[in-house]
Amino acid sequence: MKLPYSEPDPAGSERARKARAQRNLATEISRLTPQALTRTNDEEADFSPTYPSNFTKGLKHNAWGLVEEPEAYRCFVEAINAPDPTLFEKQVVSASPDDFHCKPKKGEPFDWRGWESPRSGHVYELQGPDAGAVGMAPAPRIASSELAAEMAEVYALALLRDVPFTTIAEGGGRKFCASNPRAGNAELSAQQLVKLLNSMPFYSGKGVKSSTPHQVDETGFNRFERNRRFGRTLSLDGKLTPASAFRGSTKGAHAGPYISQFMLIGAGGTLKEGLVPYGSLCIDQRTQSQKNCLDYMTSWCEWLDVQNGADLRGLDLFEKKKRFIATPRDLATYVHFDALYEAYLNACLIMLAMGVPNSKGFPETSPSGRRTPFATFGGPHILSLVCEVATRCLKAVRRQKFNYHRRARPEAMGGRFTLACAGGKTAQALGCSEEAFDHALAEFPAALRKAITDHNRKQNALTHRPFDCRGNCLPRGLTAKRFDACNLLLPMAFPEGSPMHPAYGAGHATVAGGCVTMLKAFFEMYDDCDSFKERELRVNADGRYDSSGSAVRFVPNADGSALVGDGGRKALTIQGELDKLAANISIGRNMAGVHYYSDYYDSLRMGERIAVGILMEQAPTYNETVACTFKSFDGDHVTILGEGESCPSLSMLGADGSPVSPEDWWLRHVSGQEFSEDL
Repeated sequence: MKLPYSEPDPAGSERARKARAQRNLATEISRLTPQALTRTNDEEADFSPTYPSNFTKGLKHNAWGLVEEPEAYRCFVEAINAPDPTLFEKQVVSASPDDFHCKPKKGEPFDWRGWESPRSGHVYELQGPDAGAVGMAPAPRIASSELAAEMAEVYALALLRDVPFTTIAEGGGRKFCASNPRAGNAELSAQQLVKLLNSMPFYSGKGVKSSTPHQVDETGFNRFERNRRFGRTLSLDGKLTPASAFRGSTKGAHAGPYISQFMLIGAGGTLKEGLVPYGSLCIDQRTQSQKNCLDYMTSWCEWLDVQNGADLRGLDLFEKKKRFIATPRDLATYVHFDALYEAYLNACLIMLAMGVPNSKGFPETSPSGRRTPFATFGGPHILSLVCEVATRCLKAVRRQKFNYHRRARPEAMGGRFTLACAGGKTAQALGCSEEAFDHALAEFPAALRKAITDHNRKQNALTHRPFDCRGNCLPRGLTAKRFDACNLLLPMAFPEGSPMHPAYGAGHATVAGGCVTMLKAFFEMYDDCDSFKERELRVNADGRYDSSGSAVRFVPNADGSALVGDGGRKALTIQGELDKLAANISIGRNMAGVHYYSDYYDSLRMGERIAVGILMEQAPTYNETVACTFKSFDGDHVTILGEGESCPSLSMLGADGSPVSPEDWWLRHVSGQEFSEDL
């Protein structure tokens, strides 16, 4: 006798019909989601033909480090955005190895680097928001107080690159360089640098110059500037402290030790050893740091070659022993070589091994316990989601980078500020942007400028870089003495400097926003009661998650060889440490010198929306009621509820407890909405 329902219902053509209906429903969900309007800051048009605030790396530059042929830049932009995908091969003219001044001490001369996936913003996605449906705010303009503060921040981070995070939080400046025990102190301590930053108009609120003076409130900021300023300090007065400086924009990112526990600990019995179970293998959280107390691109020849696209990758020098992430350089090393979603995969593996419960809105584990999660709502499900969102984030941010903003990297801006500082005919090379750079330069504290020139002078005296530079590369009229006094080149952690794509947005930060949002949605972020009390990161003696267990709060010891308690008594939350993880990875790129704070802030939130879009489209596919609740990077309580064969719901309570319109949330960090006909 044939069993009832011995085959699935529906099946065959009926299943095919319903599968098509689900695909159409996902299309409808995507269509109903507001489409963000992307606007640039208009500097590309305002400051042509030198394009000093735009990404020109890889094109041929003149002696001043500015693009030599304006037509080359115009062809570059056309090749990015035109429908013809062959223009990079037919019309774009790059720099060549003949333009380089530096050569390796061993091996063949340097090659030219290629631009990384400059047309990936044209790729269409079949799940989640299309790359053209999400966006970012205009980037800060050169003359704005925000840009001056952003550059001051990356200069400060370069000076503190070898100072342990625990020392920074205490306001100190003592360096820890494993191969140089007599490294001494940074040119300025964290306390001194924070005091200098607080004196700048962006933080003091006095004499602020906005990127959009016609669109400011009584504080002198536009809404984007105001949000990003608040994100740095979580206070309206904008005052930094050594303990709060250089952190992320959420409460979790500001709580406890600087480095997220998910970048330090292991799971189970290896919690303090930092060994993360990966099947039958273990991932060691200790990292091999790049050579301590050694920076790059502090000489004009070296900097100019990198702007021309010299491929200095692979010339990195390393310390002999691995250690837990203790300094900004350690974190910069991590984000130099990480597989893009590596940190979130590790966090996921840790939480799975600890037994952190998944969302109580999922149908598995069922109330009876007869259904347990695996292919759905289990380890394989969330591990694949973390990877799945990453590729969509990467294409969306490439569209922002290449197709719209084309923002110059901080390393390039360091060269521009060097020209502005030199003054006279050297500064005149900046063309009509000279006044804007002069204004930003005037907002830099004099002590910070001196600290950078002193640091660069010391770096240029070092002899153990793996390459040599020949000749005098300085532009005509700029003497070696004047350059030495005005050398505001940004000391870089990597020999090759930034990647071969523009700064805004940040790939690492967009992926961070997407991956961390997936983790917060999948694992239950709140206690068993519906009180919005966040789950604390606590474990029992076996290293398993236990709400009444011991609080997990570790920092590396003095030499980074082991983890020790940080002395804090208040437990950290799982959600807060995930937010901190996203901030660590994103701002770690700032510590390397390749990104600004606004790159992190806006990209993180775009990645969050991509993840929410994917979750919305997936919610109706389970044919059961599925719900997840988490806190957004702005502090909103977000709930996604899906039921089979119907559109999901997206509801939000703002940080103050008031309802937030989903449409307003989608468009909160962009210039507006792009309206299109209903197709």
